[in-house]
Amino acid sequence: MTDNAEAWRLLDANANRAAEGLRTIEDVARLVREDAASALWVKQLRHELSAVLQTVPRHQRLTARSTATDAGTALTTLAEATREDWGSVVSAAAERVTQSLRGLEEFFKVVSPAANQALKQLRYTAYDVLARVELRLQVQPVLPRSQLYLLIDCVRPLEEFTSYIARLAEAGVDLFQLRDKSADGARLVAYGRAATATLQETEARLVVNDRVDVALACGAAGVHVGQDDLSIQDARSVAGGSLWIGVSTHDVAQAQAAESAGADYIGCGPTFSSNTKEFDLFPGTDFLRQASEMIEIPLFAIGGIGPGNVEQVVASGCRRIAVSDAIHSAEDPAEAARALKTALLV
Repeated sequence: MTDNAEAWRLLDANANRAAEGLRTIEDVARLVREDAASALWVKQLRHELSAVLQTVPRHQRLTARSTATDAGTALTTLAEATREDWGSVVSAAAERVTQSLRGLEEFFKVVSPAANQALKQLRYTAYDVLARVELRLQVQPVLPRSQLYLLIDCVRPLEEFTSYIARLAEAGVDLFQLRDKSADGARLVAYGRAATATLQETEARLVVNDRVDVALACGAAGVHVGQDDLSIQDARSVAGGSLWIGVSTHDVAQAQAAESAGADYIGCGPTFSSNTKEFDLFPGTDFLRQASEMIEIPLFAIGGIGPGNVEQVVASGCRRIAVSDAIHSAEDPAEAARALKTALLV
């Protein structure tokens, strides 16, 4: 380990810059976007950086620190003076982090070559984690507050369809998933565009089942994929950061894999038997309880949920549900939606 003062000064400056950038992203994720998963991922990076820095003497960094003689403190650019939105704040911070980690890797070679490999691995991890977080934080911050998710098809005439979802959005439905296996692409896009236009003045949003192309074409907020559909990585490569990506999961391993791959939310089920879909196995409320304890991203219980069993879902620790028949088959769908939403808020 060297006493090279210049190397220690460079290491200290880049360590501070990296830690500050991570803290900035973590705070936006936690306090602005209220995205617990992103905040946790960045916090873990920050702690990993701290662990690497603890392998070298802190007093060497502090002794070399001198902002008074730093020739760059007065240097600034117009781009640094303003940020357009929270997304640009996160993007700038992410760039600072990755650049600083690359510098740290070089400077560790001078002061402590033995610790360089750990820093190199941290840099590679940060590339993936920060890309995932930046994409997640670009999407609309509606998702973390959403609780009631309704699957809907294209069977109703278009005018009736838009009137129907408008009433249900007012009644408390947060998310609508356009899911109709029998509809062609043109019909899905037409109904999707009508839905996004109808929901524009509300806090509710539209998600499209399976079809990333349809979701992008109609301006939906997200796309939902199953275990046998397009992968999260492929969906993200097409959608970039413009869509939420939700994933159906049927056990804890799938739920954890979806979260690790960058899903914005997951569906967990089937919870109970359903009139709309047949299943051989029912993970039930035990799965909800385990997932609620282990998963940070929003999770929605799905499968046969209605007024007679929603309390069991809430008792498992899950306060988000995806339903279909419980609302569509009700005598008064809007009242059914209000009742389910109230049950989730208790």
